Amino acid sequence: MQQQRHQRISLSLIAIVVNASYTTIAPILPLEISKSGINERFVSLIFLSFSFGSSIIPLLVAHKFQSIGTVKVMIYSMIGMSVVFWFIGHVFEMTRWISSTDDGDGSAVQSNQNNIIISMLTILQFFLGAFFSIITTGYYSLATLLFTDEKESNIMSYIEASVGSGYILGPLVGSYIYDTMGYQFTFSTFISLSMMLLAFITWRFLTPCLSYKESEEVDDDVDSGCFESDDVEAQIVSDPSSSLSLRHTASYHSIDTSSEKKDSNNLLHSINIEEEEKQTQQGPPPTISSLIRVPKVILAASAISMVNLSWTSIEPLLATRLDNTFHIGSKQIGLIFSLSNIIYVPMVFLVQYLPKHVRTLSISIMLTPLAVLLVGSNSLSMVVVGVILLGLLPTPCWIQLLPWMQEQTTMLYPDPKVQPKAIDITASIYNSAMTFGQVIGYVLGPLLGSKGFTRMTHIVALLITCQGILFLFSTEEYCYKSSLRFNRRRGLPIRANHYIN
Repeated sequence: MQQQRHQRISLSLIAIVVNASYTTIAPILPLEISKSGINERFVSLIFLSFSFGSSIIPLLVAHKFQSIGTVKVMIYSMIGMSVVFWFIGHVFEMTRWISSTDDGDGSAVQSNQNNIIISMLTILQFFLGAFFSIITTGYYSLATLLFTDEKESNIMSYIEASVGSGYILGPLVGSYIYDTMGYQFTFSTFISLSMMLLAFITWRFLTPCLSYKESEEVDDDVDSGCFESDDVEAQIVSDPSSSLSLRHTASYHSIDTSSEKKDSNNLLHSINIEEEEKQTQQGPPPTISSLIRVPKVILAASAISMVNLSWTSIEPLLATRLDNTFHIGSKQIGLIFSLSNIIYVPMVFLVQYLPKHVRTLSISIMLTPLAVLLVGSNSLSMVVVGVILLGLLPTPCWIQLLPWMQEQTTMLYPDPKVQPKAIDITASIYNSAMTFGQVIGYVLGPLLGSKGFTRMTHIVALLITCQGILFLFSTEEYCYKSSLRFNRRRGLPIRANHYIN
């Protein structure tokens, strides 16, 4: 229990620091870009680069989590984020130094300088999104691997609460340091050193408690000699579907403790045959291409993309609408933006008391459009209520959807040796789908917003509603239960249920 507490604190610490560091960019970087006289449409391009990096890279490195080690990959990514933040802090200074060597008129030099800034920030944002998504994929995967007990399933609530806390702390702390110490100190010194310090703490202190060892309980039993040969042999006979690690344990003790060498060899030979048969039945190991062909996985991935679309389509336009339509100040606008995260943090702990069911996820998805519609209303009070509901209604989906996806993949790969890889790949698909929703939102929101903010919210709400209905009616469980009720009402024979939940 104490070890699980340390693991929970470690994952929460990583989530808070990483998300707080990332969220300092949104309120600070656009201000520095505008000071350089760069058109604001390039700001969207720079932020889109982050989303592209977050969507693509996790799918490419998912297989490295098991070969290198999840914690090691996270540490390398923390160091990478630290280096990227250092360059972000110096990008304007380096650009001015490069442009100082150019000969020509002032307008040409300024244009060349702006092009260099846009190019460098776009590349840096891509790598920042890549490292950030690798870390988030890592702690989501570790949460599933380390907390397998049903009583400890609320780990997702702690992680999501830490993410929300980081989203609140990042802009507040970053803006304060930016106002007092300046842009370069904020990123090149404070945030860069914070990420490097987090990498050191994770390597020096957190690695032992976050390391995941496969078949840990069985290995401990082997070392302590808890199994006896007769008991293991009886267990193998009574349960031929036991894990491979248990079969290795059984063969080890049977060979060492058997009084007749011939019987031991026969037992070992039969175990090897059963192992080969089981490996043949299990098929190829999990891959990204094999998992995205699973209907439930791809439906869940598209669902999280649509849920993320609810906020990312509104975020680029909401501040301007609040200013132009309701004529409120910047402090009030900042408060309205923070309401969603403020309500989200306590909600993640209340969600764990909701039933872990497909219907819960579907209702969460289908209620989210209500918040989107309220944000698009012409009443300021309704807009505030809508922003609050955006931190409330999608929360069950944020908390329960990833464990549900990973549960579906582990059913397809029951072998404990390949389940960690399947879980890592599923977390990568989830993270990529979530950031893909960001890309869609940042593109679709301004595109539809040109026709009117309210009309844009209506279209986004319709898309999310269709996704929620599709997710509900496409699950095998719902289809089975619907056919079961249909057969009972008409007195038809009830067939066996092949759905496993």
